[in-house]
Amino acid sequence: MTMDIELQQLRILHRVAETGSINRAAEELGMSQSGVSRALQRMERAVGLPVLHRRPSGITLTTAGSILLEHADTVLPAVSRMFTDVRRCLAADGGRSPVRLGAVPAPTLTSFVRCVEDLGIAPMSLLVDESGQRLVQLIGNGEIDVALFRHFPELDPEPPEPVRHEEIAAQHPYLCVPDTHPLAGRPAAGLADLGDEHVVLAYPECQPLTGHFHTACAAAGIRPRVSYANSASAAVALGHALGAVTFTYWPEVKEARMAHVPLRDTPLNAVLLLAWLPDGPLGDEPGARLVSSVRTLHAASVETGA
Repeated sequence: MTMDIELQQLRILHRVAETGSINRAAEELGMSQSGVSRALQRMERAVGLPVLHRRPSGITLTTAGSILLEHADTVLPAVSRMFTDVRRCLAADGGRSPVRLGAVPAPTLTSFVRCVEDLGIAPMSLLVDESGQRLVQLIGNGEIDVALFRHFPELDPEPPEPVRHEEIAAQHPYLCVPDTHPLAGRPAAGLADLGDEHVVLAYPECQPLTGHFHTACAAAGIRPRVSYANSASAAVALGHALGAVTFTYWPEVKEARMAHVPLRDTPLNAVLLLAWLPDGPLGDEPGARLVSSVRTLHAASVETGA
């Protein structure tokens, strides 16, 4: 059976070769270690040869892996230039350059898209991804033009140059628990309160909260029991069924018979960022207008609980 190599697999190989570690590559890409490993395994099946040597001292490329990396260094910049040339062609023909959006799944997602449409820029595509680091990487590669995502200042690296980014709002974590749970009546909780709890996390492959949660718990000296669901809504449903704890950054979105308790003094505090390339189709002036529009939208949604 013939299998194709995907661009993302080439990017993963490039990052693994640079870092010499699957773990570090996963962190930089905003992916899980298992997600990176599976992508590399699919690449090896497509090639029919191993692409990595896995040794105690680190990861190195096989001959086949080195050949793939050499071509990746040609292919990936060529793809970026292809998108740039298409946008230039549209502009030269008097058309409007399409803006490609990226965003984390959030209650304001539809309204965010509407904000971009209101700028009168162009038709657009939308990529929904849990990982802010991956969305920033896609902006830097020229594959998307603007992204709205959650950033953890104490745990995530800052978006690199030349990506422009502006804060939309602070986002603080809340524990979502059944209204009969012992924590439900608390004015606030800390990570230490989760030491004996059962916690349910959403577990997409590119879910940074999963890794950040375990990092924060290790720093706090606790090891709560953890279960996983395949989406945020499934995590809430499972948490309710098990009498367990789930996380949310949108306390204004209410669930029946569930209480939201603020989680204080934790590295899981986040900010909602808007990022874009100043020399992309959005540009600085439309970018500033979009920041203002999204900030207004977010404030209104928090005030109304929409």
